Order: sequence, then C-alpha cells, then structure tokens
Amino acid sequence: MYPHERSLVKRLDGKRFALLGVNSDKDLTAIRQTIVEEEITWPNWWDDGRVNGPIHTNWQVAQRPSIYLLDAKGVIRHKNIQPDALDAAIDQLLAELDSTGTP
Repeated sequence: MYPHERSLVKRLDGKRFALLGVNSDKDLTAIRQTIVEEEITWPNWWDDGRVNGPIHTNWQVAQRPSIYLLDAKGVIRHKNIQPDALDAAIDQLLAELDSTGTP
C-alpha cells in the first residue's frame, strides 16, 4: 500500500488533500524504520501498539488496513474504501470542492 500512498501524495501535491496514517504495530522501532525505508512523508500516529488503541477505538476501526475518506468539512464520505476505488473517490471529492469553492 505504501507505493500507492506515495503516488497519491506526489500526484496531489499542491491540491487540498492530506494523507494521514495510524499504525497499531507493537514494535515502535520497526515502525520508525519502515517510515524511513518506505519513504513515508505524511503524518503518522502510533496507536499504542494495540488494535484496540484509542485511535482505533474512537474511529471504530474493524479491519486493517482501513481507509477513511473525509471531505473538506470533515464528513466521512467513504469508510473502508478499497484501494482500487480510492483515486476515483478522491478525484470526485476534489472536483466537488472545485465546483463549490467551499473550504
């Protein structure tokens, strides 16, 4: 998934788009190494090394990986969207944003 995420960040540079990550792996040192090796440049949070950590619990994450797509107003528009549908959904939200001019 990291290559796709890197391509999204590159393709959408300068657009009103942000990618955020949450990781629940137990080994924080390994996570830090992965961030460097995979060239992860977007913000990532560590959820206390648990699948029932506070972030996962508050967002009701039931599967991993989970992808939530929020619009400019912070409304969840897609939950658990599949990676192959993600680009089109992002482009649709950006088009809506461009057409309405809303923040």
